[in-house]
Amino acid sequence: MRNKTGRDRWKDWAVTILAGEGIIALLALVGYDNLLWMLPLQILLLPVHKVLKDRRAQRRKQQHIQGFREVLQSLMTSLQAGYSLENACRVCLREISGLYRSEHHPTVRQLQRIVRGLELHRTVEQVFMEYAQESQAEEIYEFAVVLHIAKSTGGNVVDILKNSMEHLQNKMEVAEELQVSLSGRIFEKNIMLLMPLGVLLYLRAANPGYVDSLYTIPAGNLLMTAVIAGTVFCFFWTEKIMDIRM
Repeated sequence: MRNKTGRDRWKDWAVTILAGEGIIALLALVGYDNLLWMLPLQILLLPVHKVLKDRRAQRRKQQHIQGFREVLQSLMTSLQAGYSLENACRVCLREISGLYRSEHHPTVRQLQRIVRGLELHRTVEQVFMEYAQESQAEEIYEFAVVLHIAKSTGGNVVDILKNSMEHLQNKMEVAEELQVSLSGRIFEKNIMLLMPLGVLLYLRAANPGYVDSLYTIPAGNLLMTAVIAGTVFCFFWTEKIMDIRM
């Protein structure tokens, strides 16, 4: 995302490398009983990076959506008290900063950009559209579009905020219920993906001689390579199946 600093990107890469090398070392020991296999397994850093990047993006998007719900509530309260939308944004920044108590929270950063934009005499529609583009959240984009139409045609902004907040609340409740219903399936999926390595670890601990051939002949190495490749493929396949977007 554009609001990431160079320090944030380096931190993300450091986490990716540490997590990836840990996974690769574990696979090299369990699957091949030889750390030299870490060299060809470096290719797994790419899928590890993709997974972690997607998880960070999804977590950040959820922070934006949850924060936006608080923003709508604050704006509606200020507008009902007689503030203009521009002044309501300034009040909202103070309230949200006090709520999250961190300038690094995505919502706080976006509100700071909105207030700075208003001080530079940009329109409120423009700054909220940039907020939507930066957050990549469909809910915020829909609000920005409706706000633009309302400001252009003289619509009731308070009613727009109320309707947007109700729509967002209902959508978040449905998403939470869906996530709860899927949590059991996600747990089962993770167990099934770890099962091959779990069985191998059990056999190595209970009867090491039973699996020695996996580490001493080329066919055993080829079999373990196929198991690892199949596990990675199944992981991304099941992630795709369970990626239900509202």
